[in-house]
Formats: sequence, structure tokens, C-alpha cells
Amino acid sequence: MNFSSFHCRTRWAALCGAALACASLLMAAPATAQTVAPDTQALSAIVERLVGAKVESIAPSPVAGLFEVIVKGNILYIDSTGTHLVDGQVLEVATRTSVTARRKQEHEIATTPVMDIAQLNLADAIKTVKGREMPGRVLVTFEDPRCGFCKRLHQTLSDVPDLVLYTFPVSFLGPQSRAMNEAIWCASDRSKAWNDVMRDIPPSLDGSKCDLHALDRNSELASKYRVAGTPTLFTAGGVRIDGAVGAPAIEQALNASVR
Repeated sequence: MNFSSFHCRTRWAALCGAALACASLLMAAPATAQTVAPDTQALSAIVERLVGAKVESIAPSPVAGLFEVIVKGNILYIDSTGTHLVDGQVLEVATRTSVTARRKQEHEIATTPVMDIAQLNLADAIKTVKGREMPGRVLVTFEDPRCGFCKRLHQTLSDVPDLVLYTFPVSFLGPQSRAMNEAIWCASDRSKAWNDVMRDIPPSLDGSKCDLHALDRNSELASKYRVAGTPTLFTAGGVRIDGAVGAPAIEQALNASVR
């Protein structure tokens, strides 16, 4: 063996050893990274400091490197290092749909309690009986006295026989609605006063005073069941109806509630 060939073999062995060492490091790096999970408690604390509200949940989002954070029913995103907070929509390119909107809807369905009429304080509602009182033929409604769709609903309900309505007045349309609700609530016959308003007859403002705390409780109740618009209806069985639907849809919901 001459010196030249020995030198070449020695150099080749050194290069191979170095290559193997680099490969080992590269293979080990991902495994090490996988073992270091982001501190979700620390990320939650960052979000809470920024928005001033408690984080309801935090979990990996469909986008790599981003965590989905739910705060007060809204969805935010934060990166795994806690450096960037994203307030906006994540869109799925293939379907052209909003992942954020879908997740928000799923969260609302999962966290909104089912209404149990037995748990309601019906003294905070205006009771109206149409025809006979029959088991299951009950509607709980959230309505604003200035809501045009609520007035349309009451026209529809005139075609629905044997029905008991428990109307929880809310003031979604501002101070004028609140003033009307106060006048209706302090009326000697609340049901008549409410039905007059639904026929565009203004309530009597005779200066009567009464306990108005029920109106405040109604706002809290609407928030609990995520009622954001009027009219919103619930059957005795907890079936929810949004909007001024027709009589056939109301009858169908009532019949489903009786079963």
C-alpha cells in the first residue's frame, strides 16, 4: 500500500463519518421538537391579558402552528410562540368556506343549554291564552314591542288554535323599546297591553310605577339562550324557532313537542 492510496481511504472514511453524524443530528431534531409541546396555559394567559376576558377553550387549529382560542363565544388564533394573535376568518380554499364561522356555530350549539320550561320563572313573562290550555301547546317567546316581525308573528298566531304564550319582553331595539316595555309591564292587563302594541296601538303611559326587575332578568335570560334577534320562540319541549315563521311550521314544532 502506498501513501497516496492510504491517504485517500482515510479521507473517505472521515467524510463518511461526518455525513453519518450529520444525518443522525437531522433525524434526532424532529423527535426532539415533537417532545416540546406548546404551553397552552401560557398562551391562554397571554390572550386573557390582551382581551381582558377568560379563555373558554384552546386547541390546535386546522392551520399548522396556530391554536384556536375561544373567548366569550368568539374565535381567535394565536401562534405557538405567543408572538402573534389573529382576529379574523380562516378560509378553507378547497371548499371556499369559513372554518372560523363553522367552528363558532359548532361551539354555540354545544354550549347553549336546552330550554326547560319547568326551570323558567314564568312570572317574568306575559301570559296570553288563545282558546283552550292543552298539554304541549305552549310557546315561550322573546319579543321586542317595536319589532315588525313580532307583529307579523302575532298575525300568524291568530290562526293557531288552543295555544298558551309566555312572552318575555326584551328591548333589543333601544331605549324606545325599553320605555314601551315598562309601560306594558306596569299595565293592569299586561296581555291586553302587549296585544294592543302588536296591533300598533301604543301602550298607555299613565305614569304607573311597578317593579321592573323582570325586564332586566329577561335580558339575562335571552343572553343565556343566545337569543340575538326577535322573535325567537321555544316549544315546551325545547324546540327552537327563529323568526316569524308560518303557522304550518309552528304546528309542526308544537306536535313534535307533544310526542
